[in-house]
Amino acid sequence: MVGAGQGELGPGPDAPGGAVARAAFGLAIAAFALALPRPEPPRPTCDAPAEVIAVDGHTASVRCGDPVGPEVRGPARMLFGLPIDPNRADARTLEALPGIGPARAGAIVAERSRRPFEDVADLERVPGIGPKTRRAIAPWVAPVGEAPPPQNR
Repeated sequence: MVGAGQGELGPGPDAPGGAVARAAFGLAIAAFALALPRPEPPRPTCDAPAEVIAVDGHTASVRCGDPVGPEVRGPARMLFGLPIDPNRADARTLEALPGIGPARAGAIVAERSRRPFEDVADLERVPGIGPKTRRAIAPWVAPVGEAPPPQNR
C-alpha cells in the first residue's frame, strides 16, 4: 500500500521533500543531456555536390560527382558537411544551426552588418550567443566572406 503523500515512484508533489526529489531528477536529466554526443557534420557522401534546382535562393536538388553547376546553398550545405558562412547566409539558413532560432538568426544578420565575423569566436558578439552555443555551432560554420550589401525591398 502506498502511504499518504507517496506515489509509486516516490514522494508526491504535496509530500515533504517532493520539490527536492523533482529538483534532483531535473539535475539527473540535465547531466545526462550534457553527456550526449554533440552532432557533428556528416562525412561527405558526395565528392562534388552541385546545385541543380533552387527554391527561394536555397538548394532544393543536388547532383553529385559533377562539379559543374552552382555551389550548394542554404541549409542543404549542412547535409554535405559544407560549412555555413555567417557573413553571407540568410536568416532561414542560420536557423538550421544548433541552438539558433529566428531571434538569434536575426541578431547574427544585424551584427554582421555592423562588422563581419572573422572567425567563429566573433559570433559571441551576438546577444544570446555565448561559449556554449558557439561550441555547438562551431563545426557547422566558417566565416569566409564579407557580409552582403543590404537589399532594398
